[in-house]
Amino acid sequence: MNELLIKKKKFVVESTLAVHEDHTTYSCVYSGVHYMVRTYDKDYEQVLADYKTLKHAGINMAKMDFHDDERKIIAFDYFPEKDALERLAEGPLPEEYFAALFSLYRFARFSKISLSWEPQNFMLRGSQMFYLPHKVTKLTEENGLEKGGLATWFLGKEGIANLARKGYDVSKFTPMSEAEVNKAMTLMAVKYW
Repeated sequence: MNELLIKKKKFVVESTLAVHEDHTTYSCVYSGVHYMVRTYDKDYEQVLADYKTLKHAGINMAKMDFHDDERKIIAFDYFPEKDALERLAEGPLPEEYFAALFSLYRFARFSKISLSWEPQNFMLRGSQMFYLPHKVTKLTEENGLEKGGLATWFLGKEGIANLARKGYDVSKFTPMSEAEVNKAMTLMAVKYW
């Protein structure tokens, strides 16, 4: 596949970024501009609905630039920055990641929505945290940031297991104890909440 057509616009495929059960993501160029283009096998209408929900909630995310309902293809802004998991694979995350994450979480809580909180789903651009997928659920006691994935943002047991599951070399890390992770999570929540 060399090109993807979105409403008569030809997007030249540079590479495949990810393949999931419901969609495939490509890096493409149209008129000299890079885009992240997703082709959907299912749940296209749900993605559009979730995008509107996230936008209404004020969650930072890649802007939807073009979409083709007939072909079920969407072109989003392309972000060249590393996601938070890639950055965590280099060592502990700097505090600005947590300041931006908790700032974004305030918008989610206010709108009573929950995101997929693992670090691979977020990217820091400047001082703003951006959410990469478009999956959103109703906020409950169990799926908020504190219980829904904050521990994976630290180099403890859960964070290192997540890095290993995603194929990163974790041999250089000595895991933080559970008490250290809990203390770090509590300090971040107190500081940025």
